[in-house]
Amino acid sequence: MSVGAVAGRPKSQTKLVFFVVFGLVTVFVTYMKNRGFFDPISPTAQHYKPALQILLIHGFFGALALLLGVFQLSNRLRARYLGLHRVLGYVYAVSAFIAAPFAVLVAMKIDSLSLAAATTVQSIGWVVTIAIALYCVRNGNIVQHRRWMIRSYFFATIFTVARVLIPIPPILALGETGIEIIVWSSIVVAAFLPTILLDWRTIVARPKIKQTMATALEDA
Repeated sequence: MSVGAVAGRPKSQTKLVFFVVFGLVTVFVTYMKNRGFFDPISPTAQHYKPALQILLIHGFFGALALLLGVFQLSNRLRARYLGLHRVLGYVYAVSAFIAAPFAVLVAMKIDSLSLAAATTVQSIGWVVTIAIALYCVRNGNIVQHRRWMIRSYFFATIFTVARVLIPIPPILALGETGIEIIVWSSIVVAAFLPTILLDWRTIVARPKIKQTMATALEDA
């Protein structure tokens, strides 16, 4: 067994634990948010009624994208089953391309103007990052493909993150305003946090030769 394999194992296990926990949290918050969905007289069912058919399409493909995204970020799956990785990647992309616009349609029917705008921004960010990832892989730029796929999944996880934060009592007490604050804040974080995480080592690393502004401009 190589040293690299031994060193990489804790990281893989940490990623696995994270995604298992994230999956369980997603199932939990989805259930809690949609209790009474199948009861026609419940407040939840009445809230979703104007966009029910659209919501079912969005929900199915959105859930599929959330699930497949986990497998797309698996280094082990990509290394051992590259063909399957490619197939699942295209299914993930198609699912997102369907779920995103349907999310906007749902929001326009049942949400406030601000939340509809937030859903539109999130959907655009999700679709654009996936489109860039597909462009990169088609041109053989695998490194950038992976980076943009990671960025795309951050937009997908807003579904779970927002539903975890909104029930916090001080936020919940704000009502619609609290929901808008969380959703918009989640979108902003999803837009820039992946870049920080991906480039963290280069950000904190000290260059062997310190650059001045003049030398940096010359190198550029």
